[in-house]
Amino acid sequence: MSESLPSVEEALAAAAGALGSEPRPGQLAMAEAVAESLDSGREMPQHLLVQAGTGTGKSLAYLVPAALHAMKGDAVVVATATLALQRQLAERDLPVVAQALEPLLPRPLTYAVLKGRHNYVCLERLHRQEPDDDGDAIIPRSELGKQAAAVRAWALETETGDRDEFGESIDARVWRGISVSRRECVGEMKCAYGPDCFTAKRREIAMQADIVVTNHAMLAIHAVEGIPVLPDHDAVIVDEAHELVDRVTQALAMELSARSVEQAVSRARKFIRPSTADDLEEAAERLTEATKQEGRYREAPRELLLALTSVRDTARAALGDIPSDDDLATLAARQRARGGLDEVFDAAGRLIAATTSEVTWVEGGTVKLAPLEVAGVLGNSLMKDRPVALTSATLTLGEEFGECAARLGVPGEWQGLDVGSPFDYAQQGILYIARQLPAPGRDGIPEEALDEVGDLIDAAGGRTLVLCSSWRAVERMGDYLRVLLSTPVLVQRRGEPAATLVDAFAADPATSLVGTMSLWQGVDVPGDTCSLVVIDRIPFPRPDDPIVSARQESLGREGFREVSVPRAGLLLAQGAGRLIRDAGDRGMVAVLDPRLATASYGKTLREAMPPLWLTEDREVALSALARLRESWEGEGEED
Repeated sequence: MSESLPSVEEALAAAAGALGSEPRPGQLAMAEAVAESLDSGREMPQHLLVQAGTGTGKSLAYLVPAALHAMKGDAVVVATATLALQRQLAERDLPVVAQALEPLLPRPLTYAVLKGRHNYVCLERLHRQEPDDDGDAIIPRSELGKQAAAVRAWALETETGDRDEFGESIDARVWRGISVSRRECVGEMKCAYGPDCFTAKRREIAMQADIVVTNHAMLAIHAVEGIPVLPDHDAVIVDEAHELVDRVTQALAMELSARSVEQAVSRARKFIRPSTADDLEEAAERLTEATKQEGRYREAPRELLLALTSVRDTARAALGDIPSDDDLATLAARQRARGGLDEVFDAAGRLIAATTSEVTWVEGGTVKLAPLEVAGVLGNSLMKDRPVALTSATLTLGEEFGECAARLGVPGEWQGLDVGSPFDYAQQGILYIARQLPAPGRDGIPEEALDEVGDLIDAAGGRTLVLCSSWRAVERMGDYLRVLLSTPVLVQRRGEPAATLVDAFAADPATSLVGTMSLWQGVDVPGDTCSLVVIDRIPFPRPDDPIVSARQESLGREGFREVSVPRAGLLLAQGAGRLIRDAGDRGMVAVLDPRLATASYGKTLREAMPPLWLTEDREVALSALARLRESWEGEGEED
């Protein structure tokens, strides 16, 4: 069959042509490298790390060789970090690739998106009439109650059951009422709604697909935890690979609180002895007392260890109480009860047996655990017996590929490739570092910095995306600019979907948008609407972040440079990347933190950012923005 397949260059030309363009040199180089990696086989896999800057067209550069490889054997899994990219691949890029390659391939290319079970409506839970057993009563006439009614109405009509289809953010309490976790599901064969199960249907489609699009967490569950949630595949492509370490860390983390124990009791009470339920509630109370002291710990305090042991032992006894008969009327409810108790039992057991290779801490009345590092588990599982191509626009952060490979745990044979970007950053954009401002402190943004932002936005005539490193900074910046400026200012609020704000921002060039972390990535607004990106401070992780502090301590004196500096560089690169989105874009990235120019690590951070023309002169920056504003307005008048 492989003899009838087109070359990578021919296939990429067909796909790019369907989008009205031609393959870019960097795009072709990446596509050929991905093809070589995927075809290296399971016995001696050659892994690939490829950095492809904005404008490269990296999605086509890996989807085309993935399509060609899938024609030769098993499926190719593509894992992304964000839902936005999953949607882009499934709704825009893969349909183009499939249609463009159809005349060149021996059969039509098939593809599917596969998410975790909790992302889909559970029909059994949706249709059961008994009240919710999690103890979270939702008042019908409240805002939450209104959302619950709207979500239920949608759930009764949907054909996919996919949470993202609803189109708005759904409160976790609402969603929990119509979904189940993997442990809570009785399985399609036993469930009354098995033939119509949304999760089963999506899995069945994925099992037959050539390309399966999933997320980093599902990839970790399949490869690292050994739970077969993905179909057979012999190659993996990881996009947004700069997120892989954090996403896998999150997937392998766990937590336990008195609240989770109480919810497990609530679900199981009707199936277990009253005395066992009482014992579990007492164990929950003991855990509440033991988690009043917050912070990271290396050895569990005695009271906490005793409380965890009590939870583990009583959860085991409760599991033994649940009957295992075949009563179909209570089968699903019993499985949910068993699933909740299983989670409590396993979490308590893991926390009791935590080792020095794990980070443990108490936060907000919850005991938490996460792996100290994931490079080893990634290398020994995900990359052990199949080729993996890892790609991102910000993969190496100015460092050597060897350092990146070590951080990701890439074993054996691998290739590093930087195909650059087609954009001329030094001609299209300016990096302005406000060296004259005071360094940000614990009190937040200095007032001088707020005034500086106002002057910059005035000069630009709006057209500004302000990226803040905390919600506190967003609120202060937003309040200040709304009073100071005559142009419109949009301010992100907690829990508010970013997409709605970005659409409003893109619709009006005079508007500025102030937001935090969800806007540092994924905002794609080419043209004059986003001519200025302001970054309030170097986005170092919180020094009291348990995982970050533990990783820094494990590396000794170089911990800050090895952990915090790369993480800050990644976010700076992502934030600055919001400015230049196509070849016609022009503008400025303004960083209000003088440490980017003065600190010993400043050069490292600057090298992680796009190579914009650098200035520290305030008057030069303001004049450049004013000229750019005049040029945009002049073009608007001509139109």
